[in-house]
Amino acid sequence: MSLCLCSDPGGVRLVGQPSRCAGTLEIQHQGHWRPVGDPFKLWDLKSGSAVCQHLDCGSAVSVNRTDNSTDRPVWVVSIPCVKLISGPRDCVGPYDPFNDSSAVDVVCSDLLPQPNISLSDGVFGVYQQGFRVLVGSDFTITCSVQPQYPGGSFQLISDTEKPLNLTLPAVNHSAHFLLSAMGYAHRGNYTCVYHVDVYNRSFTSSQSPALYLTVGDLVTNLIIRVVLVVSALLIFDVCLFFFYQVSVKRIRTKADRRHRRPSPPQ
Repeated sequence: MSLCLCSDPGGVRLVGQPSRCAGTLEIQHQGHWRPVGDPFKLWDLKSGSAVCQHLDCGSAVSVNRTDNSTDRPVWVVSIPCVKLISGPRDCVGPYDPFNDSSAVDVVCSDLLPQPNISLSDGVFGVYQQGFRVLVGSDFTITCSVQPQYPGGSFQLISDTEKPLNLTLPAVNHSAHFLLSAMGYAHRGNYTCVYHVDVYNRSFTSSQSPALYLTVGDLVTNLIIRVVLVVSALLIFDVCLFFFYQVSVKRIRTKADRRHRRPSPPQ
């Protein structure tokens, strides 16, 4: 499990956790990255939400005061300032950093990345914005997510004629949903949602991009194949005909030249 050390253009970041939307709050000020201290125990969900919104991570679900085990100098931030403006970096106090045993840990609601969705098995071909699957075939929809936290589960949702709402445990950060006997009731959009429990809370990702499936009829498939085969044969016959004509013409030309060649004098 890797730890995220993602810098934000605004000089604010959460570090020490796999997600960029959770961890110890650090601010870049006067050219230095330092933790934010909380000597007066003033940080709460509202001030934490200002940080989460600044990082495009939703709102805060927890804000905790933890030990600053590194003994690094910390920045002290004006809490009323943080709650009023969108740039926590601008709220660092106008004094030198000092040593403090406290640090601020923030966990934001948008902790999980958006999952991916893909199709394998039974694919007939690309069709406009989605895929066409041959009627009667089996197909598999795979949900996956960028590795961050172990475990969790994937939920597959569809807006088809017979809506699906299936759940499978995540194995190696993915799940494979096998759907049998593709029929017209399977036409529609499919999306994945990832669920995982961390920090003693349940988190849910946003929905994946929609995967659109339509149905390729068996008769239509055969007709297309027949048309393609017939077209290929016609093209071959036309090429063969022209090749034959050219060959015959060359033979006749050579014969005419031999016939017109004058006989040697006696």
